[in-house]
Amino acid sequence: MRYLFGGTTDTAAETTTGARLPNATGTVWSSGAADATQLTDLIDINGNPMSMLSADKNGMVPGFYGPDGVRYLWVDFGSGRYMMLPSDTVTRLDEHVQGLDPHGDRSYTNAVFDRALPKAGGTVDAPSQRDWLTVRVPGDGVGTVYQLTDGTTAFTRLFNNGAFHIDTMGAPTSLALGTTAAGNFITAHTGRSTPSSTGSVFTVKADGSVTSAGTVTGTNIGSARVFSGATPPDNPQVGDVWVMYAE
Repeated sequence: MRYLFGGTTDTAAETTTGARLPNATGTVWSSGAADATQLTDLIDINGNPMSMLSADKNGMVPGFYGPDGVRYLWVDFGSGRYMMLPSDTVTRLDEHVQGLDPHGDRSYTNAVFDRALPKAGGTVDAPSQRDWLTVRVPGDGVGTVYQLTDGTTAFTRLFNNGAFHIDTMGAPTSLALGTTAAGNFITAHTGRSTPSSTGSVFTVKADGSVTSAGTVTGTNIGSARVFSGATPPDNPQVGDVWVMYAE
């Protein structure tokens, strides 16, 4: 990319006292140092190659393009080398600002969004053999990592201690998994899920015992009933079991 120099009211060929030098010839250099390199790969405003500068009849330096990639250069019209800055900076800045993606941030953002969880719909491909999402939590069991809500009530939710409570809207179908605060592994309620055994219809405790509020049936259980006490059960049926003990 070649930058445009000269062609403005402040680029003139002058003496050390500021006198203009009409039709003067000047050279272009890579710096103001003594070991600077003369730059001869120049192009005039019409696209013609040139190796030196020529001031016009008023001593002004016409616009020209410097070597490819050179942003700063020094010119010398016989009174020493003076730095010259590009004169198309404002134009280039406008083109840059008005560009569709001047800094590449839009492309980067789109690429990041493609790997993010969509707000609605879409599919996320989890990376192979890697954790897709890791959440660091305090483990106090109070806050939630995930929850469904209607704006007022929280339903199904994953607590930050790993407990998982399933609550559906409408007809209750509630279940608490992995909650050991009450000594329970699985606790089911007819109402809102809770780790407490109080009001549960089915509980699996940490010691392996199972408590059910209703009848437990199974193919290997049949219709047998178990009683205990000092007196036999009323209306006994075939298959009933009575464990007698004295009061």
